[in-house]
Amino acid sequence: MQKNKRDIGNHHTGAPLRRTLLSLTLAAALTACGGGGQALVDGGTTTTGDFTISTHELASRAKAARTPGTAGVAVAAGSKLATQFGAAGPDLNRVRYTRYGLAANAGKPVDAVLVAMPGTLAASHSYLILAENLVRRMWADHQAVVEVWGVDRRSVALQDMEGLQIAERERDAALGLNFLYGGELGLPLPAKLTRRAVFHESREIPFLADWTPQVHSLDLDAVVTAAHTVARDGNVFLGGHSAGTGFVARYAATDFNLTGSGPAQPGYTKLKGLVLFEGPGGALATSAPTAAQLDAVVRAADGGLYAAVASGAEPGFVSRPGLTPRVSASTEIAGMQMAFEGTINGTQALLQADQGGVAGNNVYNRVADFTKRDFPVTAGAAIGTFMDDDNLQRTVFYSVSMGALGPARADGLRTWLDNTDPLPATAYRDFGPQPATLVANPPAWGKEVEPTNLKRLSRALYLGNTTYSDWYYPSSGLLLANAEGSGGANLGLDTSALSLPASQGGRGRADIVNQTQARKIDIPVIAFGGTNGLTPVAGIWRGFAEAIAPCAAPSCKAGMARTPAGQPTLVANRQYGGVEGGFEVHMSEGYSHVDIVTADDDATNNVIRPLAAFLQRNASAGAGK
Repeated sequence: MQKNKRDIGNHHTGAPLRRTLLSLTLAAALTACGGGGQALVDGGTTTTGDFTISTHELASRAKAARTPGTAGVAVAAGSKLATQFGAAGPDLNRVRYTRYGLAANAGKPVDAVLVAMPGTLAASHSYLILAENLVRRMWADHQAVVEVWGVDRRSVALQDMEGLQIAERERDAALGLNFLYGGELGLPLPAKLTRRAVFHESREIPFLADWTPQVHSLDLDAVVTAAHTVARDGNVFLGGHSAGTGFVARYAATDFNLTGSGPAQPGYTKLKGLVLFEGPGGALATSAPTAAQLDAVVRAADGGLYAAVASGAEPGFVSRPGLTPRVSASTEIAGMQMAFEGTINGTQALLQADQGGVAGNNVYNRVADFTKRDFPVTAGAAIGTFMDDDNLQRTVFYSVSMGALGPARADGLRTWLDNTDPLPATAYRDFGPQPATLVANPPAWGKEVEPTNLKRLSRALYLGNTTYSDWYYPSSGLLLANAEGSGGANLGLDTSALSLPASQGGRGRADIVNQTQARKIDIPVIAFGGTNGLTPVAGIWRGFAEAIAPCAAPSCKAGMARTPAGQPTLVANRQYGGVEGGFEVHMSEGYSHVDIVTADDDATNNVIRPLAAFLQRNASAGAGK
């Protein structure tokens, strides 16, 4: 009898079990945090077409100092946190994740789970399109039930989305606009809202400085552990986009035994493979840290970085004109407007439309940090003129290739041409041939394509209990041990000089960071870049490939190098070991930075099919070897 392809998770007879399935009881529903405050996610399921989406929340082992929810930390009466969450305040030592799967496969055994960490200023819905594409492809090509679990960093809990969820339930984007900006616009508070949105300033939430790489690794470990209770035979993979690849590399390199004694508990042993979307992952430091640098890391970890954020000397989260929390929140309004109007080119963008019958009384004019448009626009054109890569000479971390600015209609509104519309030749820039040498900021190359559909993506901007943007991306704590100016040293993926006990030559500060396992990472890796993105050439992944151990997975060939020797150090088109060497790199020509996770699954997409094959090959304990 032929073996069913759904036996993706069965180990070969006698194959060693390298991973232990960890048990965890998941609550079916989560209750509100604090008396009368903002409700936490409830795990309810949203069904859209053939797809299910459900957001859940878990406690983390990381009880960060000075963070609400940690023992002894109180929220001040009358503070914004008390307004948002209630007098008791929130428990922010938690992590959220959103499960994406096919509705037809609900209740079936899950063959594999891809846990996915977003990048800078991005939240779990940045993976919505990739998740839809991947789970459908896995079922169509391999009859495998696969889920993608998008992670929301603990900072997403700070986003005040109470009124936005009411607006979504009422299918009234204007209600959401009033919740976010009604105060600045002088609008009366609607009866359906009890208050307006709370926006936090950096100095008001300095505890973000304590949300270090290790805190995020412990948060991520809670999600990986939960995935093990669902995925058959430990078939859990970990991926990241952009800066999210750094979270992935650090997780794999972390020893989760923080006691300084006993056997190591490496992150990579809980995974079947790593997936790097448009980000380099990580690398080893080029030189050993000095004693002074290590002293500075310890001072920063023991309160120095917190004090710097509290005083305003360091920002707690990423915020700049055009990218503040208020601006990030506005994508929810545009997404709802497009969805509720059923088109990307309906009425004038609510963010630009005058409110309360007063000329000029609109978000673009009255709320700080928004970028005004020089002409009236639809909601689709409002998003397109900000996020589309053709607005910039060079792609940035939020760039998407999703069409072009269209003509003005009879009512004067400029429209947006989606990628399914006829597009002008200017939308398909040709950046020329691939460069030969890797430089600090590699140029784009190849002919641009427009692979992302705005109407499809618009759902990701608002749908359900999560969102597309991380309004308070916690950049300050990530500096710890990663930026010499603020954290004291650039330690790279091996922090042994700080982490190991003094008897082993370290400082005994595994509580700060414990990345001691990078050189032992022996699981397969697959990387994806866009030639108009931030990782436009394969050479960018050399540092990670050379930092880790040879691949020992059943799908790999013993003795094969992650990247063959003899190549020039700075060659742009670096060659890797591929499937047998456990390090694959796939480029999508003409893709911008975000396209790698938002593009349609069409002929230009060199992500979904290779990724599906990677999951199938490495979850089936050597099938296809």
